[in-house]
Amino acid sequence: MSHDLKSLTILFRAVGSIEERIKKDVARYGLNPSEFGVLEALYHKGPMQVQTICEKILIAASSMSYVIDKLKKKGYIEAPQDPTDRRVHIVTLTHSGQELMDDIYPRHVATLRSVLDVLSEEEEIVMQELLKRIGKAR
Repeated sequence: MSHDLKSLTILFRAVGSIEERIKKDVARYGLNPSEFGVLEALYHKGPMQVQTICEKILIAASSMSYVIDKLKKKGYIEAPQDPTDRRVHIVTLTHSGQELMDDIYPRHVATLRSVLDVLSEEEEIVMQELLKRIGKAR
């Protein structure tokens, strides 16, 4: 096998294509990918500290405060101080945020599944295994 970087080029192009689909999809709901990521994390995991959200969705803490502020202004989240530690803020979905995610999440999944459905179930499983192996290589 050749030791060039063709595989990485293909991988980066595929990731770029998927990222573009995600951006377009979440923009339909007036969100950017970072905002959607925060809402999705809260939707599936429940209330969390800001730092935990940063770790879950891989956003730098310096960017997270901007995203949190935008989502609070839109009325989708609240971030009150933790009563036991005033340095900590616990982020939660508001009723409006919960309703939004109840509405848009299934459609978002369908959009992204359409990207993956070019593969058979077996091919998707192989892809997952190979990407995990690459991700764990150090």
